[in-house]
Amino acid sequence: MIETEKSPKRKAKDRDGVYKRRGHWHFDYKDPQTGQWRSKTTGKTNYNDAKEFKRDFLKSLNGQYNPSNDRLKFAEAADAYMGHRGVAASAGTVRLEKERLRALKKLLAQIAPIDLKLKDFEDIRLIRTYQQKRIGERVGPRTVNMEGQLLRSILKHHEQWKLDGKYQPLPEPVSEAGRSLTPEEEVRLIDTAKSRPEWTVAYHGTILENETGMRGVEVRNLQMKRVDLMAAEIRLQKSKTKGGVRTIPLNADALESAKQLVIRAQKLGANQPDHYLIPALVKAVIEGNSGALVRVRRYDPANPTKSWRTAWRNLTEKAGLKGLRGHDLRHNWITSHAEIGTPQSVLEAQAGHLSKRMSDHYKHISEKAARRASDALSRVKAEQRAAVRAKTQEQARADTVLIDFDGMSIATDASTGQSAVVH
Repeated sequence: MIETEKSPKRKAKDRDGVYKRRGHWHFDYKDPQTGQWRSKTTGKTNYNDAKEFKRDFLKSLNGQYNPSNDRLKFAEAADAYMGHRGVAASAGTVRLEKERLRALKKLLAQIAPIDLKLKDFEDIRLIRTYQQKRIGERVGPRTVNMEGQLLRSILKHHEQWKLDGKYQPLPEPVSEAGRSLTPEEEVRLIDTAKSRPEWTVAYHGTILENETGMRGVEVRNLQMKRVDLMAAEIRLQKSKTKGGVRTIPLNADALESAKQLVIRAQKLGANQPDHYLIPALVKAVIEGNSGALVRVRRYDPANPTKSWRTAWRNLTEKAGLKGLRGHDLRHNWITSHAEIGTPQSVLEAQAGHLSKRMSDHYKHISEKAARRASDALSRVKAEQRAAVRAKTQEQARADTVLIDFDGMSIATDASTGQSAVVH
């Protein structure tokens, strides 16, 4: 009797409902939106990892995940994301992301299908085309990358980002460190800023940034409770980074500007601890008593000012410093401290977070200051030692008595009494 080899029995799905296809574990699930059964890849090759992925995925179906998200229109998905950011991010971050979203929508409307859906972003060519077009509009690489990051965040928010390993941000040139001012430029800027009443906020903001190293956004978002005039300090509890939470001592000039801003804020109705040091200016059109529309301007202490950009541009141009940025004042403050040899640890504690590149830059300035200080100390010590040696030699000569005897000079040391013939 000839024995034949039996084919192995096919293994059925296990009770966990996962099965392998093309090397990865999959499972089937019922779409709660349509009632249809769908296949879902876990993207895992390990069985236990696949079971964990399936468990988490099925939990997420309870009102938090829509399997049809890939068919969402981009405009609707973006608006939903911004609605979430309204409660998850700061007002400043939301404002910046809205500006980037406007740029995204404008260009995508030109290069993408009219009915653009999230599934259309599975093709990396669409994003690459966007990058090329934006660069063609003379937009900087960093701006394009920030817009790309926003697009990525929108897709990830709806669990539709599938381009890891394909998407590449544009290379960004290394940004230069900020501009520092000469003493003459500082005087010219400050004197110009205080020359006009309409530049009052810009003037005091300039003083605070230049004398404390605070960021402009930190000055704008200062609340009344953060300013302690008696202790001459500002206590920051909200900043761009965690390292930015710090206590800042105020020198005489910064203290005076803080005092003047407090007085101004109180006159504008800032009478609560949470009110802002520089209240926002609100413009509105209301109906007057006669029924005619009237434009009004008022200040809202419950909200901070957005900027003093117009005043800054005007005063810097008048001071002959066109192009100077408000952030350059922070750089000027840090540079001034580095040049006088302020320790790096003290500098970073006062300035808040510094990137590694900026820390290295200011460290280089500090090292040059340390070298100058070392050379100066060396010169002082050399002069001191020369003076000591000269004094010692003079004293030695004073203590020596010369006596002529039979044509010979005999020197006698007055302190020891020893004599020697001097030829």
